[in-house]
Amino acid sequence: MAAAVTSDFEIRAVTQADVPDLVVMSDALGAFHGDDSRACADALTRDLFDTPPWLWGLIARHGSRPAGYALMVPTAQAQHGLRGLNLHHIFVVPDLRGCGLGRAIITAVEDHARGLDCAYVNIGTDPDNTGAQAAYRAMGYALRNPGPTFRKVLKPA
Repeated sequence: MAAAVTSDFEIRAVTQADVPDLVVMSDALGAFHGDDSRACADALTRDLFDTPPWLWGLIARHGSRPAGYALMVPTAQAQHGLRGLNLHHIFVVPDLRGCGLGRAIITAVEDHARGLDCAYVNIGTDPDNTGAQAAYRAMGYALRNPGPTFRKVLKPA
């Protein structure tokens, strides 16, 4: 995964040194959704860096400060011969929301998916998170059922 720079932000593949920041942000994402987060550095390290990896991760930084992240898991439609990615987590720190960083992270996820020859990206969201739903639609994602789940086709079948 190549690093992407958006204004003052760098978005790049997660390294093992980023895992403590991922734990903190994953806990914050869980709190945002009212979940009891159990993020753990050992499990994230295993899932991101074992061979083969179970998760792929991107981290956004604003200078040396963690600003957001995305975790992705593979999926497929075997009956159609299509690979895809599920955007499992996306998070932007609260004071940086609304500045385009979430959009930049999703664009980096799409670039990563294309690099894996994926035909689509899926994103699920909380039914009450209408702001995220509107943002996904604005980026070309279509609502799918059951949901709300959104899909963006990256290349025709």
